[in-house]
Amino acid sequence: MIALDAFDQRAAVFEAEFLEALAQAYGGAMDAVDIDAVIAALEAGDEAALADALNIDEGVHSGLAVALSSGLFYALLGNIVIAMKAFANQHKSRVNPSADIAKLREDIERNILQPMARRSYEAITTAHRELQKSDMTARDKATLIIRSIALAPDQARSAAHFARALHEAMTAKDRSDQDGKTYVTPATAKLILQRHMKHLNAAQRSGLRSAFSKGLTESDTADLQSRHDRALINYRQSIIARQEATRSIQVGEYLAFKQGKANRTIPRDARRYWKTRGDERVRHDHRMVMVMNPNGVDVGQAFQTPLGPVMHPPLEVNCRCRVVVRRPSDAEK
Repeated sequence: MIALDAFDQRAAVFEAEFLEALAQAYGGAMDAVDIDAVIAALEAGDEAALADALNIDEGVHSGLAVALSSGLFYALLGNIVIAMKAFANQHKSRVNPSADIAKLREDIERNILQPMARRSYEAITTAHRELQKSDMTARDKATLIIRSIALAPDQARSAAHFARALHEAMTAKDRSDQDGKTYVTPATAKLILQRHMKHLNAAQRSGLRSAFSKGLTESDTADLQSRHDRALINYRQSIIARQEATRSIQVGEYLAFKQGKANRTIPRDARRYWKTRGDERVRHDHRMVMVMNPNGVDVGQAFQTPLGPVMHPPLEVNCRCRVVVRRPSDAEK
């Protein structure tokens, strides 16, 4: 089995590749949307036309599904194969990646790409629902809805409330204009923040407080909204890339272990053992997996965890655990 530092190095390379593929897929899906068609559908209140303009169908964002299938899919598949070969080389075993390609195609589409496309659909509908409560222009709403393609549903809700808060400040009845900027009274600023507070993250709340005290222009509001939305998008894509980088290595190593057992190039009594990083950052549930599986697991066996059975890490978001393969008679490695 590769050493932890080698695992991290490989994961970092995979993560960078996935991040690039994600940025291209989401960016392409957003660029493919005709904003004028979205605006027209919003102004007409035509839900069918809006769905068509946004490329959503049967609970998925079809444009993103296509973009992911032609970008991230091949990065995932390729890196799983690389991980299989690296495992085989480390253990002096044999693998035939082509034997698992068909199953991998199905699993990647069903368990990774389709759920991501569904999340984009949910984010779009969440943004639309939240923005219907505002008297913002159709163009402003369309811009935010299109941007939500790259967001998770809770992020889309947060971005919509941030935009609504800025709009309410710019259109408040007691606003005042000084030196080309719009100001709201402290009382109004407080009411706006209270109205949207529970849906905003700390950076958004801080940004609003600063904007209200310093004054706003139309350009300021657009820039502030774009900057905060970009931060949400970047954070989400970095989490996905890190998660899938770890998962692709773990999947590849598991498949290589399975094939090695089948072709007898891996000892019959070799087993898979859960391993944490052993530092203060390890979560209790992750540490408990080692306790719950002291004798390891074999091919086809899932690790028992406090969160339910899993075949391999990651157990949760930002999981740093991994699996090592050894024979029960060997000293723990």
